Amino acid sequence: MNEKTIIIINLILQCALFVTLLTAGFLARFRPKLKLHCLVMRIAVPVQIASIAAIMLPAMLGYIQRDNRSPLFNTAMLIHHILGLVVVALWIYINLVFHGIFKGRDKLAIPMRFAFFLWIIALLLGVYLYVVTWVI
Repeated sequence: MNEKTIIIINLILQCALFVTLLTAGFLARFRPKLKLHCLVMRIAVPVQIASIAAIMLPAMLGYIQRDNRSPLFNTAMLIHHILGLVVVALWIYINLVFHGIFKGRDKLAIPMRFAFFLWIIALLLGVYLYVVTWVI
């Protein structure tokens, strides 16, 4: 597969993960569905981590090596990757607290909502990076 095909597959995957994230958020708003919410998130985030490792990190390293992008693009890419890693770190924190392995705040809704907000920003930046790289 060529690079553009892999990127398009990743874009589709990210959109599917976004729909999954919205569904999990909807499930979390209703107490009887909290376990299903957790299950959905325990599937979605590892898929995201695999996508980061297999597709996004090599792409970022390729852009850094080529060094032919604008400062705005490079800044957006750096922020996109940092936000993605923060979302993963928040997910790990939330799971450790949820399972009682790590003591943290009693209310996990705040870090969950923060992770949701950061994931959306990272997704929007990722779409921007895709459009600048492959459409414009």
